[in-house]
Amino acid sequence: MNLVPASESSLLALSTLFARSFEGYFVNVPDVPHLFDARVRSEHISLVESRVALVDGAPAGLVLMARRGRVSRVAGMGIVPAWRGRGLGAEMLKPLMEEARSRGDCRMVLEVIEQNAPAVKLYERLGFRRVRRLVGFTGTPTPEPGVLREVPLSTCAALLPEGLPWQLAPATVLGSALPTRAFRLGDAVAVVADVSAPALVLRSIAVAPSQRGRGEGRRLLRALAAAHPGKALVVSAVVPEGLCDRFFLGAGFAYPALSQLEMAVDFAPDPMG
Repeated sequence: MNLVPASESSLLALSTLFARSFEGYFVNVPDVPHLFDARVRSEHISLVESRVALVDGAPAGLVLMARRGRVSRVAGMGIVPAWRGRGLGAEMLKPLMEEARSRGDCRMVLEVIEQNAPAVKLYERLGFRRVRRLVGFTGTPTPEPGVLREVPLSTCAALLPEGLPWQLAPATVLGSALPTRAFRLGDAVAVVADVSAPALVLRSIAVAPSQRGRGEGRRLLRALAAAHPGKALVVSAVVPEGLCDRFFLGAGFAYPALSQLEMAVDFAPDPMG
């Protein structure tokens, strides 16, 4: 096996390889280049430091690596069906862990579907520890018309707390672009991935600290439901368990079938604290 920088491949080729590498996976990964590009940009994925695995000259897998400061993240790792079960996952990730350690990164993080037991065991063998469980929510709130005002994504990012998982972090929200949009109702703001999609995927929701606990967030959910009748609202399994459970469950949402684990391996103390 040979690992080459993903930057040597075109965006179209990488989108196709990413989809092929997750064929038969727990969730559908479509081959849609503009969505792949949006993910690369918003999650700070470095194609120079990401790797394509070649076996006999043909692409057999892909590791997407993201970086912010002294923390790196496995943003996605998959192997095409014909090469699964041959130990390629460890061979692909070990060199990238060594690169991160050598350049002075203090930590590498990733998320893995909790029900994917083989992948969880692989990461644990490589030294990753479980940090926290991540959950999602899905529901169709009772519609309640409200005047939604579109606002900059930064309006929501400014209200988010520290210590969120990578995909919920303010930097990810700020890195998003159309069709992702932010809407405000009163003191609550929600970021929606694409209002034209069959379901409304909430990327983030936040309420001004002084107004929390007053129903502002739930009124915003009901207004979104009224503005897009018949569409379910979906939150991906990237929310730390216990952070928003009471809020969403109280609004009539339910947990989906899949959850994730956030895992990390520490290389050295972070000099910036």
